[in-house]
Amino acid sequence: MIFSIPTKSLFLAGLMAAVGIVQVRAELPSLNEKEWLGYFVGLDNKNYQFGVSAVGKIQLKTKAKNGDVLGQEKMVDIGIVIEETQADGKVVQRRILPESLESAQPATYKLDHVAIRGKVTGNVEFEVTITEGKAGEILFGGKLLDPSQLKGPSKFLLLVKFPNAYLHDKKDGDKKTEKAFEEKIKKDRLQLILADKKRVKMETSGPAVMDLTQINRVGIAAAQLGLSAYQGKEFEVTASENSMMKIVPAGAGPLHDGFSLSWSADSAKDPQGQARLAVKVK
Repeated sequence: MIFSIPTKSLFLAGLMAAVGIVQVRAELPSLNEKEWLGYFVGLDNKNYQFGVSAVGKIQLKTKAKNGDVLGQEKMVDIGIVIEETQADGKVVQRRILPESLESAQPATYKLDHVAIRGKVTGNVEFEVTITEGKAGEILFGGKLLDPSQLKGPSKFLLLVKFPNAYLHDKKDGDKKTEKAFEEKIKKDRLQLILADKKRVKMETSGPAVMDLTQINRVGIAAAQLGLSAYQGKEFEVTASENSMMKIVPAGAGPLHDGFSLSWSADSAKDPQGQARLAVKVK
């Protein structure tokens, strides 16, 4: 079967090329390998798989000691969030427009200062940078390019979301099952270093009884998480100078049912967006 292209379409295509007009790509370019189709960035090493999808989703999958990639339910999401405080004090989150995402770099298997720009609702531009550090950590940075377009005070955030690590484990029922689960999680831990250098050890299996308001008021400089669900792998999440994190539980249950670390930089102290969030799996 032979398809013909209308002469008018050919003329318009030639005209667009002649005057330098190009069609806007609806999303970031994608890698070609079957395993990474739909991903702009794909990084695979002994500790994790890391990907940035063509629509801007940032995902981290850990590996067990035998090299197997742990299930989708244990995947850590790193979300880009733009918050605006409105005149009435209400905080709203602006939605990212996937069709606006662009990068000067082609799709890649290397994290060598990848820079991505995009817009959120309200036509406000942002930039996020991702690179691999010398110690194997993933370094994130970002900023709003013209925050004055938003009516209220605004903030660029990165949200490191740890899922319900024991979603498919039987946590209650008969005493034998409960005892087995308690044995499994007895060495689980979350240790925090606050911005004032104070160290805090948080319980991951019981209700979050500590005053999270006070912790978040001071701010978190570093967090180390070790859960048996990740089969010996630990996470280290660190905020560089002029930035800090807050902890946000997923619900009223224990922290191993899910929580997020919300990172932001102090724009007054870091106007050029040099602060970084480091995420390491070891």
